[in-house]
Amino acid sequence: MVYKGPSRGCYTCRKRRVKCDEQRPECGNCKKRKQHCPGYRDLFDTLHKDETPTVAQNKKPPKKIPKTEVVDSPISIKDDVDLRQMIKAPSVPPTPTGNALILIEPSRDAQAECLAYFFSNYVNIPRDPSTNIFIEHILPLYLNAPANSALAQSVNAVAINITQMWMSRYTDSYLARQTYANAVGLLKTALADPVESKSDDTLAAVFLLDFYDSLNKRFVGFIDNGTHQQGAVALLRHRGKENFKTPTSQRLFTALRSRHISYSMQAGQRIALNEELLAEETAVLPSAKLDLINAELADLHVLASEGAKAMNLTSIEFYKTIIRKALAIDKKLGAWRQSLPKSWQPVAVPSSELHPSIRAAGVYGDTVDVYSSLTVSHVNNASRSSQVGALRLMALCKRELEALGVDVDPRLGSHLTTRAQEVIDRFCASVPYHLGNRTTLRFPHEHSEYPHVPEELRKLANYVDPFGNPVEMTQEDHIRAAAAIGGWFVMTPLTGFLKSPILRGPPAKPGPLVSSIRPGQLDWIRGQMQRLQNIYGLPTAAAYYTGPSTDVRLSSPDDVYPKVLNRQLWQV
Repeated sequence: MVYKGPSRGCYTCRKRRVKCDEQRPECGNCKKRKQHCPGYRDLFDTLHKDETPTVAQNKKPPKKIPKTEVVDSPISIKDDVDLRQMIKAPSVPPTPTGNALILIEPSRDAQAECLAYFFSNYVNIPRDPSTNIFIEHILPLYLNAPANSALAQSVNAVAINITQMWMSRYTDSYLARQTYANAVGLLKTALADPVESKSDDTLAAVFLLDFYDSLNKRFVGFIDNGTHQQGAVALLRHRGKENFKTPTSQRLFTALRSRHISYSMQAGQRIALNEELLAEETAVLPSAKLDLINAELADLHVLASEGAKAMNLTSIEFYKTIIRKALAIDKKLGAWRQSLPKSWQPVAVPSSELHPSIRAAGVYGDTVDVYSSLTVSHVNNASRSSQVGALRLMALCKRELEALGVDVDPRLGSHLTTRAQEVIDRFCASVPYHLGNRTTLRFPHEHSEYPHVPEELRKLANYVDPFGNPVEMTQEDHIRAAAAIGGWFVMTPLTGFLKSPILRGPPAKPGPLVSSIRPGQLDWIRGQMQRLQNIYGLPTAAAYYTGPSTDVRLSSPDDVYPKVLNRQLWQV
């Protein structure tokens, strides 16, 4: 019998010595036996097993083969080199140039290569200093943290999870889980210390563990109950003024507050932060100002779900109150967009000037919106999601009032139709900037075509590296970042579309807001959803739809849970 290497089957099939079909997350044999599938061995663990002394002694000297080098990368990892020393070494610049680091074949130090891959493709990228995706700021903290600290182990776990997501198309491997568990244990120790519990490193570790869970939510059906973000809220309260002591503390606070507000909107929960942590003076960056508006929207969704009885109002008064409050939020979102600096404003590029492969992959309309950075585009799209959330509430309440025979100002209907179309058009125009010409699974180092960022827009942004040093953003930097995270940044709005019944198939009947969208646009959006699933190997639309658990209830004339209305921002 020819030996074809170590078995890649699940633990149960290997123990039973039967052939495994290696389906994920559960193999076919375990499904047929109606038993839990324990999963698979880690790819790196399979390839790099320790040898016994006997095998090592009897092993013949290996044949001399040419040394394998990392292709198109300024970084080369040796087995005996600590990644921290490698990053600190003066021979390695803080911002590597050229194509991204790619793992041609795993080294014996899988963790070191995963860290290098993670930092090269996700962290060490020029950024606009007016944005605040905290993962961009993690490198200085990581380099100064002890190797056996909660922060260092949290970074390691995230790096392993992300790298193996690309290499094996699967997350939450044994190595990643082991590192994650180690980080959680170290975090518990840090939280018990009066000094460490208030440190930036501890709060950053919580942020990264929450980020780890969000990856598993996408790929392995992990149910995110908000444990880490709830812990982060408790830490923010515990830290008090420590949240604003240093620039790093402020950015970390802003990032975690944003995460909590986003989670509350998705879960239909009230914001659990006190007035001190939601004060206007704590919001300096555009993204932070948007978070405060989103906090109001999250509370309005909860208010709408509680119904007229909770507010001691009649049904008509209740619907009119929700419309008035949603209109106020819509106005604030419009003012927020008007106040954005020029570096945050998109540049419309004619579709005819794009690479033919980008047009073939998917372009809606005659122009494409290009931004100074992916993060800037991401925050702009987040504001559009919020605006649709406000418009959605108004559309639902307007429909209920009309059902009760109440005359509604005709200007409201015109406003909803016009604003919804504008918002969705601008979101569709940003998709090529995030996805380029990608339509199938590709690695970040593989060449792809993306719309070019105009030189005048780059000059307005004043890019910096993870250490705050001024740098230039090249087209290669944008391509590398877009290949790694571009699709994830459009994930939230598209996921909202996936949960909408109207977008799961043409026969479904649209709601009052979606029905007003330009003919053919929903079909284009469906195509982009499928494209995103193909690029990242995501589950199908049916896997995203969670049924009644995502619903919110608005009060009816009888004030007793009459209408079940989906809470997702892009639902109606």
